[in-house]
Amino acid sequence: MKMKNKQILAIYNNIRPIKQKQLPVKIGFAINKNLAAMDDAAKAYEEERMKILNRYGEKDENGLKESEDGKEYLLKDKKAYKEAMDELWEIETDIQINTVTMNDVEKCDSEKFDALTPFELEILDFMIEE
Repeated sequence: MKMKNKQILAIYNNIRPIKQKQLPVKIGFAINKNLAAMDDAAKAYEEERMKILNRYGEKDENGLKESEDGKEYLLKDKKAYKEAMDELWEIETDIQINTVTMNDVEKCDSEKFDALTPFELEILDFMIEE
């Protein structure tokens, strides 16, 4: 399945708490396989993001300069940084996705398993067959 970096990161950063739930074996297995498949793409993204940040970020003797609140880095050229990041977010990567059926997902509603919230279902949507 072709996925943009922004999709991969949204899933990659939000799926881990779902992994901690008591889920049917097939769903747990698919989540683990899908995370492993996304791992290389997430690492490549982070490596390129840091290159972009080093190119456009302000630096001092300690490295990249942070804002006073420490929540973001200061940039020399915000427009060029945004353009580079937009391009990075839009890059597509082919990811081998393990899927589950709606039948598998509906098993989460039984007492043996933890129910999935609407937000969690939205995160898992990429791996649910119709």
